[in-house]
Amino acid sequence: MWVVFWALLLFFIIITSFFATLTTSASPALHADELHALGEIATTLGIKRLNLSDGDPCFLETLKLGGVVSNVVNMPFNNIVCDCSFNNNMTCHITEIFLKSTSLPGKLPPELAKLRYLQKIDLCRNYLSGSIPMEWASMPHLTFISLCANNLSGPLPPGLQNFKNLTFLGVEANQFSGHIPDEFGNLTSLTGLELASNQFTGSLPSSLARLVNLEIFRISDNNFSGIIPEYIGNWSRLQRLDLQASGLKGPIPDAVARLENLTNLIISDMTGINSFPNISSQVIQNLILRNVNMSGPIPSYIWSKPVLRSLDLSFNKLTGVLGINLVPKLTYLTGNMLSGEIKSGVYLNSKSNIDLSYNNFSWPSSCQERSNINTYRSSYLNNT
Repeated sequence: MWVVFWALLLFFIIITSFFATLTTSASPALHADELHALGEIATTLGIKRLNLSDGDPCFLETLKLGGVVSNVVNMPFNNIVCDCSFNNNMTCHITEIFLKSTSLPGKLPPELAKLRYLQKIDLCRNYLSGSIPMEWASMPHLTFISLCANNLSGPLPPGLQNFKNLTFLGVEANQFSGHIPDEFGNLTSLTGLELASNQFTGSLPSSLARLVNLEIFRISDNNFSGIIPEYIGNWSRLQRLDLQASGLKGPIPDAVARLENLTNLIISDMTGINSFPNISSQVIQNLILRNVNMSGPIPSYIWSKPVLRSLDLSFNKLTGVLGINLVPKLTYLTGNMLSGEIKSGVYLNSKSNIDLSYNNFSWPSSCQERSNINTYRSSYLNNT
């Protein structure tokens, strides 16, 4: 009897160990609900054939696409990132979806809200139309949304205020319109806000003053109204400010000019900037103040900015002579009223590309044509 008992006990231990081994060696898998949602998302995006039977997307780290998006399976712009730490490392949830430059012809999928753990969406450079779905406002984990260069339109939904953790929103190069919602001021985690090349109107809401973590603010090529807000000067972390043809007017507030972390200040096609601002940043790399109605001399401090590599002051009313210690690699001064003699030295021996055309410079008689210097009609003595 004891022999039978010990035999049964040994058999039980072996069977238990066998199934325990199977359980611990099994691979984690994407949650079934999210696998189903991927099919719905693909349909809305305009993907005609999505192969979900040939491997788990979390381990393929990509979507196997067909139809309108052929030959992109192995491109870095088509990938999925998952977190497989759920349910004792047995269940995966999608956290990031990148489908860039894949010629998607559909619409933005409201079904993305079914991916409960989704943090990043990048659908840049496609042919997507429609507006941002209100359903996205129920996705509290989102930190990154990039929808640039599509055919999206309509106003920005106020529901975007629910994205308390959003650090980047990029919708440039679309057809969005209307005012910027006041609720955007609640997105205090934003470090990047890119709204350029749309059809936005109205003034920038005062609530944006609360976006003190912004490092990038791009609103060029729009139809905004009003003046450059003073509160931008309180964004101490700001590194890039793009206001080209934004619709705003000057002047540039002194607090904005004093921002010390600015690496790119890009302003063009604006009125109300009558004199040269006092740019404090010593890390400025690209300074564009083109066609902004500035007059007076170019301040001497500009030529001593240590890392300035691109300077564009074209199409203003700048006067005076050039006292130069350093020529940025790309220097555009065309269309001003600058004068004085260009001496052989800094300019003529420079390896920089320099545009001095349409000014009133005089040149030494020994000057020869240089391929890196555009002097067309730059001299009142020789108009050739």
